[in-house]
Amino acid sequence: MSFTVHARRVRDERLSPARRGAALSSAVVLYCPFGYTWTHAYLSLFGDTRRDPRAMVTALEVLERSRTARTAEWAEFSRRRTAEKREAHRRAPSAADRAWAAAPRWPGPDLHHAHRVTVLRWSCLPTPTAAELRRAGLTELERAVLTQVDAYLATDRPNPAAAAALGGLLPRLREAAARTREERTGSGPAARADRLRMMAELVHWDRGPEPADPATGSARP
Repeated sequence: MSFTVHARRVRDERLSPARRGAALSSAVVLYCPFGYTWTHAYLSLFGDTRRDPRAMVTALEVLERSRTARTAEWAEFSRRRTAEKREAHRRAPSAADRAWAAAPRWPGPDLHHAHRVTVLRWSCLPTPTAAELRRAGLTELERAVLTQVDAYLATDRPNPAAAAALGGLLPRLREAAARTREERTGSGPAARADRLRMMAELVHWDRGPEPADPATGSARP
């Protein structure tokens, strides 16, 4: 069933709370910017999304705002790519476009709140020991990422400097995440490499309003 059908069921007061909560979970399966588990974790801030119908509707509205914004982003991206293919003969998306498309982001007006809350939660998760990080070659990256994450969390607003610094680290973080998985160095360092990468992604994409593209007048990814 479609996202819209599940959303309608969340709002259907004739249904039991259990069925409405199940419908919300099904909607999250279909649209989960942070993955199913962490999208649900963010929505849980708005109340008991398994038992309280009012919390379910509030969470659904937050999810819908992001989904609507994401749909608009993709429509604009598609329009721009069509123009690039026609006018500039750019058949393949740029590296920046590919990174934007693949990044974990919460589009829409709740982006900063969603990113900040999720980064804070991820930063508090247990970490491997210093010896494990050293063996996995993650000690320097761990220190560099957490320095910028701490700066980002220190104020309740986007931090362009931290976003830029972590954007510069992303190639190394992606390589480290791939390397630890390939070398099977253990779930601790491998999971930490992925978490460092995702925290860097969220801070990088929470960098405040984007400047408009002079050619189109619209913000670029």
